Amino acid sequence: MLNSILNKRVKETPDKIFITYKNRRICFSVFNSMVNNYYEQLKTKKNEYVGLQINDKLKLLVAIIALNKKQSIPVVYPDHPSLEDFILTTNIPISIKNFDISDIKNNLRASDEHNVHNTQMVIFTSGSTGKQKPCEITYSNLYESAKIWDRIIKFKNTDIYLNHMPLTHVSGLCIFFRALYCNFEMILDDFSVENYFKYSKKINLVSMVPTMLDKILNSSKDIRFETMKSVIIGGDNINIDLIDKIKMKKIPAYISYGLTESCSGIAGSWVDEYQKNLIYSAHKRVKINLSNKMLEISSPTIIKKYFNSQKVFNNRFTTSDIVEIVSKNKFKFKHRADDIVISGGENISIMYVNEILMQFEEINSCSIEVIVDKRWGQTLHAKLAVDKKLDVIKFKRKLKNHLPGFMIPKKISFI
Repeated sequence: MLNSILNKRVKETPDKIFITYKNRRICFSVFNSMVNNYYEQLKTKKNEYVGLQINDKLKLLVAIIALNKKQSIPVVYPDHPSLEDFILTTNIPISIKNFDISDIKNNLRASDEHNVHNTQMVIFTSGSTGKQKPCEITYSNLYESAKIWDRIIKFKNTDIYLNHMPLTHVSGLCIFFRALYCNFEMILDDFSVENYFKYSKKINLVSMVPTMLDKILNSSKDIRFETMKSVIIGGDNINIDLIDKIKMKKIPAYISYGLTESCSGIAGSWVDEYQKNLIYSAHKRVKINLSNKMLEISSPTIIKKYFNSQKVFNNRFTTSDIVEIVSKNKFKFKHRADDIVISGGENISIMYVNEILMQFEEINSCSIEVIVDKRWGQTLHAKLAVDKKLDVIKFKRKLKNHLPGFMIPKKISFI
C-alpha cells in the first residue's frame, strides 16, 4: 500500500510538488530519492523497533518512510522534558536523532509490500493518564483515515494544506499521509500567528486546535478566509464565543472529534450544523455505542494495540469520554470520565501534575482547581502550601525541567 502509492506518485506525477519546507519545494521524485538514499544507509532489520527523536520535520518524515521500506517500525519520540519516562514505557532507545539528507537521484523500488495490518509506527498519546501511552498504528489505520477524510473534504490534487501540527502527534502525521495518499501539496512549519499569515494566501486547507484559531482571529480584524476550502478544528472542545467568531468571519470550519487511538478524527460536523446542538456525526465506516456511559468507537482506523500490551483492539475502542447518543451515529460530548482536563488541545492529568508538584521538598501540600477559560478551554490553578514563600517565576522555570509547558498551571499561588 505505502510503497505502491509512493511508486505510483513518482511514476505518474514525478515533478508535482509534494512538500514545501523551509522555502524548499520538494516534488515526489525528489522526496522518494531522499527516502531511498537514507534507506540504503540503514542497517535495521525487518520488524525491528527503532527509536527516533528528530526535530527537523522533513528528516523525520524521510526517516519514517525509509524505515517502513525496510519493514522496520519507527518509534517516534517527542521533544519532552520527561523523555526518559517515554523510553521506559517501550525500552526502545533512541538510535536516530539526526542525519544528512541526500537528494541525489535514486529510483530504487522496494520489492516487498507490507501486510496492511502490521504495525507501521509507534506514536504516543498526548497524556490522558499523565504518562503517555505508546500506540501501535498500522498501515491500514493511516490509509483508512486518509480515505475517510477524503470523503469529508473531497481533496483535489490542487489543494495546498498547511501542516503546522506536531509530527510527533497523530494530528500532524495524519496530514502527511493524507497528502501522500490523496495527492496534494503540504506546507510544513511550526505554528505561529506570523507563519499562518505568511502562508494564508497560498493555502486552502489547515488544521488547528481552538486556541490556534483564536490567536489568529485576535491578531487581526481584517483577516479573511475566502480562499479556504476548510479549516479543520479539533483536539479540544470549542466554546460558543469562538463559534460566533467563526460564523461572523464565514470560516468554512469543520469541527472534528478524534483521539490518538482512533488515528485522528472519526466524527465531526460543519460549523453550521454543529452550532445548532453541538453534535458530532460519526464518519463513514465508523459506528458508535455506549459502554458504561462512555463512547465506544468501532472503526478501521482504531490502532492495533498499545505497545507491550497483549490486548488487540480489533477495530473497537472505548474512550474516557461521557457522551449522549442523540440519534444513530450522532453524539454530544458531555465530559471526561477521568481526571483529565483539555487545555489548548492538550490532555492534562490533574493527578500527574499533582504528583510532580509534590516531588519538590518545599511543597507541603497542593490543591489544584480547574478553571473554565475562553481561550484555553480549561486551565489549572495551583495553590501550594509552603513554609517560606517562593518566587513564582523562578518556580515555574524549575517546573519546566519536569513538565512540558502546557501542563504547568497557568496560575500558581503560595499559601
